[in-house]
Amino acid sequence: MFLDIVKKRRSVRKYQDRPVEKEKIDLCLEAARLAPSACNAQPWKFIVFEKLEAKEQLCRAAFSGIYKNSAFAGKAPVIIVALNTKGKRLPSLAGRFQGKHYPLIDLGIAGEHLVLQATELGLGTCWVGWFNGRGVSELLGLSRHENPVALIPIGYPADTRGRSASRKVLEEIAVWGWGSGG
Repeated sequence: MFLDIVKKRRSVRKYQDRPVEKEKIDLCLEAARLAPSACNAQPWKFIVFEKLEAKEQLCRAAFSGIYKNSAFAGKAPVIIVALNTKGKRLPSLAGRFQGKHYPLIDLGIAGEHLVLQATELGLGTCWVGWFNGRGVSELLGLSRHENPVALIPIGYPADTRGRSASRKVLEEIAVWGWGSGG
């Protein structure tokens, strides 16, 4: 059941020293590829780091100085850099009118597809937004139309206990029948 996967997903910060099979990473990327996006723009790219030397370079660029609290991600066997890329014109214009950045929303949806697929495969992940984006951009030689939004470490969790973070109860986040018409 889908809700079982959602309940199982948690932010993992400690990983086993065990490689992740390429087939599993491919399935995670396929889940991201199939995500919906505004006007089907698919404004994302995922760069996979699994080789030790490349991961070390990424971690030096991403987690120095004030960003060192996120350095745990470097212990994962795989780190995926989630990039926003240039999208289509219509979502960009609509976003200006609405005060929303649709490509960022789209990347969030695609990234969560990736994370939930990883969970189903027994892998742990963590959304990491606290990193040196400029350093990562320079390392990767990104264009001005490519923006690293998140790093997603992936690996087998060292701790297999369930979710520890509490969640609000449904009544705190959902409102039924708002207004006179409902």
